[in-house]
Amino acid sequence: MTTDVSDLKALTVIMNALRRFNTLDSKMQVSTVLALLEVAVANYKHEDISVQDIEKNVGIKSGAASRNAYYWGEGHQEMTGGYEMITIGFGEDRRKRSLVLTNKGRAFIKDLVNGVQSYGKATG
Repeated sequence: MTTDVSDLKALTVIMNALRRFNTLDSKMQVSTVLALLEVAVANYKHEDISVQDIEKNVGIKSGAASRNAYYWGEGHQEMTGGYEMITIGFGEDRRKRSLVLTNKGRAFIKDLVNGVQSYGKATG
């Protein structure tokens, strides 16, 4: 098997990004990471995102999507969390809870993106 330097670089960038999540919770599930990233992408695009969108986009059940939202928000009794990186409110459709990054969440995402970008440049 030959090793492509660009593959190795990409894998290293992914590992370093995941390590940032690992510092918060060493038992964090991939769906929990994806839930925050889905909120961040939607916020960057100035689009609304709901728990139902997380459920669909990440491919998890509604209870898990809701727990992940609370995990990144104010916390949930079945998970540790309580990182206050998102707020859970109501948008125009009162049946859907709207998810928005807080200042703390934006700072974490910005740090994550900067780390990925700077590591990619340093190894390029």
